[in-house]
Amino acid sequence: MVLDTGSKVLGADQPAWASGGGRLPEHPGARVVALSEHHATVLFDGEPPVRRGDVVRVAPNHVCAAVNLADDLVVLRAGLPVDRWAVAARGANR
Repeated sequence: MVLDTGSKVLGADQPAWASGGGRLPEHPGARVVALSEHHATVLFDGEPPVRRGDVVRVAPNHVCAAVNLADDLVVLRAGLPVDRWAVAARGANR
């Protein structure tokens, strides 16, 4: 399955301790196995439990790139948004 996210959001770093380019929290057996700049390829254990057009959460292995590209972060508790945090360093790397 191909997701509409890639190395520009998830980061291209592949730490030695990580298998794949990220995880799907609701699908622990899924692995991001390939990244292009704008897309991620995910392999599932068995038949994918999601369909084209479904929205899935992806947790990057390394958040520096993801945070660097965001103006603010949405804080979730039990899957529901509870706060927004501004990224203080946004735009500061000039």
